[in-house]
Amino acid sequence: MRVPLALSALILLPLAGPAWAVPVAADIERVAVRAAQVLDGVLRDCPASFVKIGSEAKRCVGAASTVEEVRVTLGAALSGDLYGVWRSRDGQVSVFNWARTPAGYVYLRVQPDPDGRARTLVYVDVPPGSAPAAGTQIGSVTLTPVPGSGPADTPAPVSPAPSAPVPSTPVPSTSAPATPTPATPATSAPAAETAAPVPFRRVLGVATPRMNGSDVLAVQNRLISLMRPARPGRGDGWFGPVTAATVRAFQQANGLPVTGRVDQATWNRLFSASARSYVPPSTP
Repeated sequence: MRVPLALSALILLPLAGPAWAVPVAADIERVAVRAAQVLDGVLRDCPASFVKIGSEAKRCVGAASTVEEVRVTLGAALSGDLYGVWRSRDGQVSVFNWARTPAGYVYLRVQPDPDGRARTLVYVDVPPGSAPAAGTQIGSVTLTPVPGSGPADTPAPVSPAPSAPVPSTPVPSTSAPATPTPATPATSAPAAETAAPVPFRRVLGVATPRMNGSDVLAVQNRLISLMRPARPGRGDGWFGPVTAATVRAFQQANGLPVTGRVDQATWNRLFSASARSYVPPSTP
């Protein structure tokens, strides 16, 4: 049974993060076309209920696969350009990430199709916080949830450049941020959990079938908490190529053998108070 996602799940809140260059419409179109190709999906207009969400350049792709199948396919096709692991804030009803383009990062969200025309909808747009929706009055956006929809999500990762004021209400900034500049990794972990929430019980890595579970989720969430520049979100609990690439970046920053696998030594360092922060592999 298809469960439509709440429109409130797409409210875009500007949160702490790096200043990113805003991609142009051609970049959004290019990523959307690529998604449609690898998913054997349909490039189409976004649902009418999305009219006050995102920018005028947003594109949507309808796919016949499940949200998880779409995430895995896009992760494999775009892994070199994705910003670390996929995130979810609604129990994996939907997942989101950002894809790098020459002009800036493009926001990707995979969710059930609220129109029911396809099984899954891929929403492609400028990063939340980068551009206002057409006709949106700054400071007073009201979105009506779809009946029977799931919990709300606030996935936006972007903060504007210093010249662009940060609004206090959940609407995007109207000024374009500067080109992304990664911060210098800190020498120690930020204030965060210093003990693993679950015990180490196996070596984690890319495998067939794909590994998943509470230990994978714990690793992904800890990796997200150590990223610099800081990023919001949670992991999806599935260990794929993007997670492996992120593990390698962490291992390199922490003087560990760069394997992309989480063995006992990597696990212990990851959840220790001495874990060093790192720059994700797809950050310029």
